[in-house]
Amino acid sequence: MDDSKGDEIMLTVFLKHDQSQPLDEFQTKLDDRGWWENFPPEGVEIVSWNVVMGVGQIATLKMPPSKIQAVNVALEKFAWGVFRTEVYVTYDFKAVRERLARESKERQQAGGGGSSTVTLLAEVDSGAGGGDHARLPHNGLYMEQWQAGTGNATPYEAALGNALEEVFSAGIYDLTGIVKALNRMGVQTPDGDAWTEDGYAVVMERLGR
Repeated sequence: MDDSKGDEIMLTVFLKHDQSQPLDEFQTKLDDRGWWENFPPEGVEIVSWNVVMGVGQIATLKMPPSKIQAVNVALEKFAWGVFRTEVYVTYDFKAVRERLARESKERQQAGGGGSSTVTLLAEVDSGAGGGDHARLPHNGLYMEQWQAGTGNATPYEAALGNALEEVFSAGIYDLTGIVKALNRMGVQTPDGDAWTEDGYAVVMERLGR
């Protein structure tokens, strides 16, 4: 989406101080050059003008594209020898940022929540894999490789695996978001029930055996 409007452009101009010149000295040079009367040139609007300590002055200007040459010439005639200059094409990002933040919030709400990982306090020992080796705690979100079993997946397990892969691909990793997404997709538990946060780890344990 193009958020830019109008035919004007903006430039951000860095006027870097030469620290070898004391304040009174370079102010006198600016006076002698007519800096304050000639910059910015006619037809160019000052949007902002700030002093950044240790750097210099930063001016943001708005103008028709046809004024770029006049700005450049004015810098060369009235600023050089006092300031070191850098110029960057600029545009107002505030409205764009607000739109992007709003769209991000809408996507997160539609996806069932954010992407923060939820750590369950209770550890679950699935008992999967056989033998008497130590078990890793269940993470409460999805089956680890050692919990996946060794047999062929049933049609239900394959369908559930595909659904979870789709959920994770959408950037949903938190338990609340996963449960909501599965229910929204119409994927039921093996018992034909809706998913709950408490029941998710239980089902993953059962399927991992």
